[in-house]
Amino acid sequence: MTESPRASGLWDSYKLTTVEVHVGDKVLTEGQMQDLWNCDFYMITASNPFSRLLSEADNNARNEELHALLKEEFEEILDGVGKDLAGTWAEKGWVVRGGDEGRLILLAKKFEQNAIFKFTLTGREIIDCR
Repeated sequence: MTESPRASGLWDSYKLTTVEVHVGDKVLTEGQMQDLWNCDFYMITASNPFSRLLSEADNNARNEELHALLKEEFEEILDGVGKDLAGTWAEKGWVVRGGDEGRLILLAKKFEQNAIFKFTLTGREIIDCR
């Protein structure tokens, strides 16, 4: 097993990640999404399992598989992108509301993700999925 994200310093990077949400032809920040939805929501990806870099094609295929599973139980699914502050890294994923947080954690584990993001009315939480 690889080093934990907390021990490797990845957790600090996750704390600095910004999330953009694609709503139609608009790109909204996580704060704007909170204003729009006024409820808890999450971001999950299937890209780069346990931080192993994969090709764009492989990551896209994994995210499409994840999307198909999300459609079975989440009421709204939007395109999302997590980015570092310097703009040198970006990872596509999905922003969802409704549904079961436990199920999202199980999906993150299935796709070998370190964490998912949870957005609440009071801020952001990083949920460890290892």
